[in-house]
Amino acid sequence: MSKNTNARDITAKISAGKMGATKISVTKDKKRQAILDASNQQFRKYGYKKTSMDDIAKHLGISRASLYSYFTDKDDIFCEVTIQIHEEALAAAEVCLGSTGHDFSTRVKNALLARHSPFQEAVIQSAHGSELFDEYSRLCGDIVAMSNDRFQTQLALAIKAAAKAEEINLKTSGVSAIAAAEILNLSTAGLKHGAPDLKTFENRTKKLVKVFIAGLRNSNKV
Repeated sequence: MSKNTNARDITAKISAGKMGATKISVTKDKKRQAILDASNQQFRKYGYKKTSMDDIAKHLGISRASLYSYFTDKDDIFCEVTIQIHEEALAAAEVCLGSTGHDFSTRVKNALLARHSPFQEAVIQSAHGSELFDEYSRLCGDIVAMSNDRFQTQLALAIKAAAKAEEINLKTSGVSAIAAAEILNLSTAGLKHGAPDLKTFENRTKKLVKVFIAGLRNSNKV
């Protein structure tokens, strides 16, 4: 099976349900999960290119045959690790948006950080961050696009709810909930570039959200 076919197969798993409504299925099997966890560690420690299926099998103390009974090849594992990270990030973002203990600006900031920080952390903390990002872009484009769509749907719903609760004003701002969600999400993704550490990225995101939400709130006074 080719590398491209692996990516398409995994994308098919995501597309099995309605986009934005059906969560990506992540197998609960303990051995499969152990493989994903160990592989993620190996990728971060040694980089994608220098990590082989043999390395992963040896690290886990299992045979190559056992490893291949779960995954087709290294690309397959990498994409599955990516799916899991996206699922966990989306779940965390959903919790942040639904929190009743914070104002809307804080909920949005926390959701954006929950969505984007795991990937930024991996790139910054690994000595092979640039290589991992390249492989992530090469293999997981469809996964990323679908995950972005789901997150922006989550965020747009939260923005609509905030407008209904009169925490912000979409009508006088001239910005739709969908457009606002897209701007916030893509702007946050852009703030990753050049950030030397996670704290810098977090501070940038905090300032972005503060300015953006303040604009939507001030539109009540227009």
